[in-house]
Amino acid sequence: MAVNTPVIFVLDVPSVECTDFASLARAVAARLEASGCVKASWREAVILREERFPTGLPLEPPAAIPHADGEHTLADAFVIARLAEPLAFGAMGDSDAGALQVRLAVFIVACDGMAQVEALERLLSILGDGARRERLEAGSAENARRSFEAMLEQLGALTTAPDTPPHSQKPGQT
Repeated sequence: MAVNTPVIFVLDVPSVECTDFASLARAVAARLEASGCVKASWREAVILREERFPTGLPLEPPAAIPHADGEHTLADAFVIARLAEPLAFGAMGDSDAGALQVRLAVFIVACDGMAQVEALERLLSILGDGARRERLEAGSAENARRSFEAMLEQLGALTTAPDTPPHSQKPGQT
């Protein structure tokens, strides 16, 4: 997600609103559709993808990074869903593992497949770091959004090479 600045949403999800992944996906999709970030097809696409390829991460505590293919996306975004009650997610890459009880799910909404891979790498760095993750889980939604934005910028500076060298010279200059 290096080319476009992603929109960042933080949703505090009450337990009565989301009792399974499908209801969480509906809540997230409603926010994204209202903001013009996704097509109407995104909701079903993210549900289907989660069924086929679970995104739960066996961290302590577990987290998840749901996402759908870029064809359903209109603008890059992240949605940090802070769940009042844990939801069961399958473990990424381990169909034999039991369900992970997740209270923090970060949805990646990327137009481009490579941007999605880059976002996954950055999220693994963020979610795997206890201090960073705590800043997302605690406090107000606005503070979590600002912290997440700063984390993405910091990681982007470490992982994204500039298009031109900082001290490039035009021909004939010395």
